[in-house]
Amino acid sequence: MPRGDQLTRQWRLLQLIDRPAGITVADAARDLGCAVRTIWRDLRVLQAAGFPIYDDRASDGRQGVWCVTESFKASLPVRLTLAELAALLMSRQLLAPLGALGPAVTSAFDKLARVLSKDALDHLEAMRETVGVRALGGKLQLPAAEHLPKVQQALVERRTLAVRYYSFQRDAETDRDIDPYHLTYFNGGLYLVGWCHLRKAVRIFALERMRRVELRARRFEPPRDFDVEKYLAGAWGILRGDLVTVRVRFASGVARYIRERLWHPSQRFHDLPDGRLEMSLQVADTAEVRRWILGWGAQAEVLEPVAMREALREEALAVAAALGRSRKPLASVKPSRRPRAGGVAQRAH
Repeated sequence: MPRGDQLTRQWRLLQLIDRPAGITVADAARDLGCAVRTIWRDLRVLQAAGFPIYDDRASDGRQGVWCVTESFKASLPVRLTLAELAALLMSRQLLAPLGALGPAVTSAFDKLARVLSKDALDHLEAMRETVGVRALGGKLQLPAAEHLPKVQQALVERRTLAVRYYSFQRDAETDRDIDPYHLTYFNGGLYLVGWCHLRKAVRIFALERMRRVELRARRFEPPRDFDVEKYLAGAWGILRGDLVTVRVRFASGVARYIRERLWHPSQRFHDLPDGRLEMSLQVADTAEVRRWILGWGAQAEVLEPVAMREALREEALAVAAALGRSRKPLASVKPSRRPRAGGVAQRAH
C-alpha cells in the first residue's frame, strides 16, 4: 500500500478516536473500509509515535473503545480536540504563502507543537506531505515583510500610517497618510485597503511598494458603512475599476474546464450547440482580467465590451509581431591562428 494512503487513513483514524465517545476497532474498520488487523496496526503506529490515545477496555466487556487521554485534553492551552490540534499544526505550511504574519503567529504554533511528542510531530509532518498548497506569485520579500508588524499594529489600534509609497503608474514615490481598514492576501502578495489622505479616497496599496512605514499618533474610526467584501466584489483579483459586462466565448476543448470552476462570483454560463461555452460576468475591465483571457490564447474570444476586444486584438497582434521577428544569428567565433614555429602569439591587451 502506498505510504500516502496509509498516512491518510491514520489521519482519519485519529479523527474517529477524537470523538467524545471514542471508537471501537471494529467500527473504525467499517468506517474506513479496511480490515480490523489494519486498524490494529495503525493504532500501534500512532501509539509508538506518542499520540495520546489509549484503549478503554472498561467501557465494554468484550471490546475496547479507543479514546484520547484526559490528561492530554487538560494540557491543551485552549479548548481544542486532538484532531483540531493536529489539523492546525498540519496547516502551518499551508499558511506559508502569507509570508511573515509576524512573530505572534510563529509563537502560537510553537506553543501548540509543544503539547505533542517529537515522534508525533514527525508523524504529522509525514501526513502533511500528502496535502499541499501552491501559491501563485512570489512570496513577500524583505524589506516589505519588515513593515508587517507596524501595519498589523495600526490595524488593531486603528492608527494612521505614514507611508512612503512607490507608484508604478507614475514611476514616482509619494508620502501618504493612510488609515488602514483591511489587509488581504492575493496571488502571492499582501495588499492594504485603506483611506488615502492624499487622494481623499479608499485605495489599495501593495505592501512590497511601501518604502517606509511609520505609525502616527493619530487614531481613526473606519466608516460604519464600509464593507471590504463589497469594495472588492467587482475586482477580478485585487484591482478595481468601473464595472462592465464581459462576455467571453470559449472553444469546446476548454469549455468543460471553464465550467467546473468558480472564476468570479458574478459568472454566468450559456452552453452553445457546437460544444462551445459563453461566459458572462460583471467585473472591472482591468489588466488582471485581460491577462487571464489572453492566457487562453485562441481558445477564448471576447464578445464584449468592444473596447476590451479591440485592446486584446492589438495585444495579440503585437505578440505575433514580436514572435515573428527574425533573430540575428549568434556571432560565430573564429578559430585563433596558431603561431608559426618560432613565432610568438600576441596577447590581447
